[in-house]
Formats: sequence, structure tokens, C-alpha cells
Amino acid sequence: MIETIDTIKPGAVFVLAAQGDIKYGVLGGLMGTTLKYRGAAGAVTDAAIRDVPQLKRIQFPVYSRGVAPGTTVGHYRVTGINVPVVLAGVKINPGDIITADEDGVVIVPRDRAAEVLKKAQELDFAEHSQLPFIEQTKSLSEAIKRFGRL
Repeated sequence: MIETIDTIKPGAVFVLAAQGDIKYGVLGGLMGTTLKYRGAAGAVTDAAIRDVPQLKRIQFPVYSRGVAPGTTVGHYRVTGINVPVVLAGVKINPGDIITADEDGVVIVPRDRAAEVLKKAQELDFAEHSQLPFIEQTKSLSEAIKRFGRL
């Protein structure tokens, strides 16, 4: 895993599959700092993380199932690098597009990127068109009638 972190490409997302184990923090301050300063866009894991204050201090985005103080040293071993993995029932292939925010993580298969982008832009436009209407009318039901969706 150290070699993988030390060779991550700028803009890449570090994905770590640990079968949902939240007993130990699979990524912490040292790994996160290295990823950040190598130019990684962020990290996603189906397990727990640790050293959250350090990760926040350096503003390195990490999405996980929780927080645990224990280290993984002696508890895990790397079984593959740049291979398909499954996180939370979703298959992720090397090269897939990963986007995340406070609401969650979304995986977009690279071969469907244009289609997904188009649909996301349409939905974003529709929702943001409703906001001023709701502010003016103070009515969600009127907005749904007018725009045809919630």
C-alpha cells in the first residue's frame, strides 16, 4: 500500500476496499498527507479512517464508513492494486469517475460519463430553477405542479 500511495498520480482518487471493516482506521494522517501532497483528489474507503483532525487540517477529502483510532498494521494485507473492487455493493473499476460531497459518493463508469453528465446537468438545472420559484411562492406543492418533479 505504501508503494501505491507513493506513486499515485495527481488528480487520482485513492480507493481502498477493506470489506466494510470499521474496527481499524485504514487511512490516517500520514497516508492522507502523502496523498494530498502527491496531488490526489481524495480517498474513498468502505472501512473506517483515523487522524481526522490532521485530514481536516490539510483539507484532504476522505469518505469512509466511520472513524476508529486503531491502526491496521498487522491486520490487513494488500491483495491487489488497480483492480476492480466493490464498495457498499458498487463495483469500481480503475479509471471510473468518482465524485463525492457531504451527501455521499457516486461512481460513474468511464464509458457512461457523457450520458451521466448530461442527465446530472439536466437535473441540476431543473432543481435550481425551482428554488427561486419556491422562495417566491413559499409552496413546494406549487413548485411540483409547475415543474413536474420533486
